[in-house]
Amino acid sequence: MLQDHEHSSKERAEVEGDDAIRSISAIAYGFMGSQALFAALELGLFTSLSDEPCELEALAEKLQMPSGPLSVLLSTCVALRLLTWDGQRYSNSPAAQRFLVRTTRSYVGDYYLRQISSLIYSSLPQVRSLLRGESEPIARDYASTLADPWTTEEFVRGQHAGSLGPAILLSRSLDISGFSQLLDLGGGSGAFAIELVKRSSELSAVVFDLPQVVAVTEKILQETGLTGRITCASGDLRSDPWPSGADLILMSYIVSCYDPTTLHTVLARTYDYLPPDGQLLIHDFAISADRSGPRNAALFLFGQLTVSAQTRAYTTDELKTALQEAGYHQVTVQPFIPDLTFLIRAYKPGSVKSV
Repeated sequence: MLQDHEHSSKERAEVEGDDAIRSISAIAYGFMGSQALFAALELGLFTSLSDEPCELEALAEKLQMPSGPLSVLLSTCVALRLLTWDGQRYSNSPAAQRFLVRTTRSYVGDYYLRQISSLIYSSLPQVRSLLRGESEPIARDYASTLADPWTTEEFVRGQHAGSLGPAILLSRSLDISGFSQLLDLGGGSGAFAIELVKRSSELSAVVFDLPQVVAVTEKILQETGLTGRITCASGDLRSDPWPSGADLILMSYIVSCYDPTTLHTVLARTYDYLPPDGQLLIHDFAISADRSGPRNAALFLFGQLTVSAQTRAYTTDELKTALQEAGYHQVTVQPFIPDLTFLIRAYKPGSVKSV
């Protein structure tokens, strides 16, 4: 009986050990999945499969590439649940059909290609230098990262592709009636300002960002035809004056880039800037109070160290406390993009408007 118990315990330990090494291997091999996704996007694989399923040889001819390497990529995409295979033909998974086909409104492939793959992925080895305390990477922030026009254009265009979906969701989630002007601090491409202004005919917006970013933002605004309602101003939001007149401030993907001292300074500035009844919206990556996740938020924050060495993995409780210390009332926190971001609303005392 004792021998049976010992044998059962040994088997259980072996199974647990197998599960553990599988989990560790999944982390170690994760970059291979990223590269498979980037390769498939570059080839236009998902767009090629958007109309009908296809067999290997026909797909190789369509994409003008050798069938041998393509077969490996296709098997990898099936394992990653980006494609399905019925024994003969390959098809897009529902997720790939929705988000990775270039002709769909919800396409985010350019975000992965132009920002994640082109800029963040290639710079990740530098994070190890930062963690070792080597001097050169420590000075990195968005201003120094976006130092040349090509890098800035790729970054902003990539961010625009990744922000349109969340911006549409935000515009549909909030009642912004009663607010007259939005100040989009660190607004990047203007994606959030664009969608919020589309949603409310009473609202105008100012996108405030670094001069080299604003140069790209103005191109995007010209493309949308909203230059009459959205304007741009440039500067460093940490120290330069902000355009006056807004009663609603948005900071999306900004506060996680700042160390605690800078964070508290910027939040105090937003409070002093806003009129009574004004509101601050923060949309950003953040970690739960017990720091157990969300997983994708934690991964992105690690990657963000490539463009801002001041990045911090703030918990939602830490951000809520910082807002209250700045003077804000009725601070609410809610998950926004599943497993990735949170939306925080904070009100400056007055007769509170509901948003």
